[in-house]
Amino acid sequence: MYCYRIYGMKMATDMEFRQLVVCEDDTPVDIEVVEGTISDDIYEQEETCQYIFGEQRGWLINRTCYLEATNGTKLVYKRKPGGNMMYLQTYILGYGMSMLAMQRGMLSIHCSALANDEGALLIAGESGAGKSTVTSAFLDQGYRLMADDMAWVEITEEQKVMVRPAFPYQKLCRNVAIDQGYNLDELIYINEEKDKFLVPYRGEFSTEAVPVKGFIMLGVIRGEEVVSSEAQGMQKFQICANNLFLRHLLGKDKYQPHIGQKCMKMAAGVPIYFIGRPAGKDTTKQVIEKAFEIVESL
Repeated sequence: MYCYRIYGMKMATDMEFRQLVVCEDDTPVDIEVVEGTISDDIYEQEETCQYIFGEQRGWLINRTCYLEATNGTKLVYKRKPGGNMMYLQTYILGYGMSMLAMQRGMLSIHCSALANDEGALLIAGESGAGKSTVTSAFLDQGYRLMADDMAWVEITEEQKVMVRPAFPYQKLCRNVAIDQGYNLDELIYINEEKDKFLVPYRGEFSTEAVPVKGFIMLGVIRGEEVVSSEAQGMQKFQICANNLFLRHLLGKDKYQPHIGQKCMKMAAGVPIYFIGRPAGKDTTKQVIEKAFEIVESL
């Protein structure tokens, strides 16, 4: 068995994950990820239901695999014949870990997470909104990476919003990876559609949770200029709920009490801002400047 540290927990698994932080201490295992037997009722429903996300048990079926998560502590996978191994790992670390987070009473947020001595910053964005570019700009300013694609957010008993780190890798497009001097033959290729690679983060990486000081949502708008504003009221809730990793599959279920109430608490405990850039214009510099201004005001 391999042991890794992810989202502040010790994970034992029968599969090697090159991108995860190896855990060699003798602390108890929090999560087990193993190949095994999938429950019969999942096979029986395969033709009519592809996923269910319950508070104690959840499962998902796609072309690559079956995933079944129980009690926030165990994820069983079964690869389908011909299923791509790299896709399987991606689904385990995405959908699988999201199901476990939900069962543990946490939120899995589709975002980048960065931190400095003052706290953590979450950056989310629609496709093409500039999330990777803004994330890189903050890394260049001395922030350290906590998560590139998904972070776990926990609301403590004291109502403090904490973010738990994932692993020290980033997803970069081919041209960006080449520009940054990476040897593509040494990288993990993860996305044939978007031609992306998983590349190691070269800075300091900590596995400790950090209080969230702010959340920036990036989007594309109609107009000619970059705009920014602080979200208020239900808009804050909607930004949190609409950036859940499982948001598209959850649909209206993301408003169920065991999820919606945590989104409300997150919205109440974190300043949330929106930055909109006009479509079809190169406004990278202005978006980064707006993001820096927001963080300076926190």
